[in-house]
Amino acid sequence: MVAAHEHLGDPQLIAEIRAGKTVAFDVLYSRHRDAARFLAEAQTDNASDAEDVVSEAFAVVFAALLAGKGPDEFFRRYLLTVVRRMAHRRNLQAARAIPAEDELLDTVVDFDPIVSAFESAVMVRAFRSLPERWQSVIWYMDIEQMKPAAAALLVGISPNGASSLLIRAREGLRQAYLQHHIELQGDHPCKEFAGQLGKYLRNKLSRSARRKLEDHLATCEMCAALLFDLKDIHAGMQRGAIPTLQESPS
Repeated sequence: MVAAHEHLGDPQLIAEIRAGKTVAFDVLYSRHRDAARFLAEAQTDNASDAEDVVSEAFAVVFAALLAGKGPDEFFRRYLLTVVRRMAHRRNLQAARAIPAEDELLDTVVDFDPIVSAFESAVMVRAFRSLPERWQSVIWYMDIEQMKPAAAALLVGISPNGASSLLIRAREGLRQAYLQHHIELQGDHPCKEFAGQLGKYLRNKLSRSARRKLEDHLATCEMCAALLFDLKDIHAGMQRGAIPTLQESPS
């Protein structure tokens, strides 16, 4: 019965579980238990605690899926978040708080620590703002350095599809990374235009939208100043001085 599900991607397995075919969870467990155990061992003091954390985390995720909650596509990130929280809770209960990294995605260059912390936080927020499928393909192929064939199985698409998706996801991350440097309130009159600056710098706006934005930039000093600042950040991305992901797929 499990063998019939082994060829399915994680999104399909999640759908199977929510449809009542709980045997599909065995496949998810076998695919992701090593990653969960690695993180649990890094976050706890001893092996027995780590094993307990892994078991508890999988149980929590299983219950969430049965209740129609939890992830729709990116199973591993959701699971590792639960593992991290479980480990932290166990450490607190044992009165031995262990510092935990907020994300495994922090790949910041070691210059001014304050700037580094800010850029790392912006990258994490940008990553989290992406669709789950984009997050997953970036995670597996750029962070875990999986080959397209291995990542494709988890994402639930073909290897060629995974490589193509990675290109779109990386571009989405670059745009989101730029855009997350701009914080405007929801009722700000320039919010619509400021929200397009990341795409503008990446040359991803339609011709009409680009013309409209440029007309606005010609009369709005604030948005022109925001664009000036983003140009420096964008130049840093291209030099590799700002945390970002590689420009072309492996």
